[in-house]
Amino acid sequence: MTRALALDAFAVILACIAALAPIPRGTIESAYANGVFAAMNRALVPVTDRVPFAVGDAEAIVVLLALVVWWVRALRRTPRRARRRAALALLAHTAGFAALGIVLFELLWGLNYRRATAVARVDYRASRVTPDAVARFSERIVAILNGDVAAAHAETLDRAKLRDAFEPVVARLGDRWDAAVTVPKTTLLEPYYEAAGIGGQYSPFSFETMLNASFLPVEVPRALAHEWSHAAGFTDEGDANYIGTLACLRSDDPLIRYSGAFWTYGDLPAAQRRRLKLDPRVVADFRASRERFLRHYQPRIFAVQWNVYDRFLRSNGVRGGVASYGFFLQLLVGTPLDAQGLPMRRVRRTPGSAGARSPT
Repeated sequence: MTRALALDAFAVILACIAALAPIPRGTIESAYANGVFAAMNRALVPVTDRVPFAVGDAEAIVVLLALVVWWVRALRRTPRRARRRAALALLAHTAGFAALGIVLFELLWGLNYRRATAVARVDYRASRVTPDAVARFSERIVAILNGDVAAAHAETLDRAKLRDAFEPVVARLGDRWDAAVTVPKTTLLEPYYEAAGIGGQYSPFSFETMLNASFLPVEVPRALAHEWSHAAGFTDEGDANYIGTLACLRSDDPLIRYSGAFWTYGDLPAAQRRRLKLDPRVVADFRASRERFLRHYQPRIFAVQWNVYDRFLRSNGVRGGVASYGFFLQLLVGTPLDAQGLPMRRVRRTPGSAGARSPT
């Protein structure tokens, strides 16, 4: 038992090293995000895409069943007078396995939390986010909604078109590889997703994406592009919103473009939403979306879920926690785009040079 406990302690130490080791950001970007992680994405996403069910669900079931069987068998084999000590040992061993899970998480995806965020990559300036700029952007969003609503309802999602709009965005932001994008799946946790207000999730242990099955067709493209951003190694939720929205807005497909505007409208200032008029068909879509959300929504579950996720994000270096979701609007307004609708990159300055915006 002493040896087993020593191994548990070693696993915990490994987890601390994996989570806290000071790895240079440049190494993370070149060797991990554009190296090891890129290779895993290209190799494993096509495999899990072919499986007709959520591999992550199967993994969770196997792990939970194995844990229960292990505990039950171990306690049954232990004399009654020694079961308390056995239970403490089992807790220690379980903690050791959980620590190995943390190591695996970091290797499979978690190290991406150490990448530079989008605001450090693009030519964003807070000074550009003026009332006039916000008003012009709001007008653009409403014009897309009103102009595309009929065409958006007349088609179904073409994921190839969404990918065509998505890939140049993540390439501009630093991915030097063609990300293998995930096919959206449903999960056995769907009732919990709906109660907690979860729209989707990228599973780093199974390299797949789960989307809320109750989404309206107009909600799916932007929600999927958000999760694809995680699959491409961008962990920050604000970055995923920025990438997903930008990909949709630059598309020439009405449904995809409408979806990007649809998800953005709610983050516009209230004064702009009052000023600009929506087509009645757009209003009906928002009403249907709200009814969908509230159908199974449980406020207490929502509060617990988002409190836990907020702490998780902060523990991984996302300073704003769940509030980071909303920063994408500032990025969209405060970052200039080139003729292709891609963000201009941050100015690279050298001593004695005024610098210039870089489109590549």
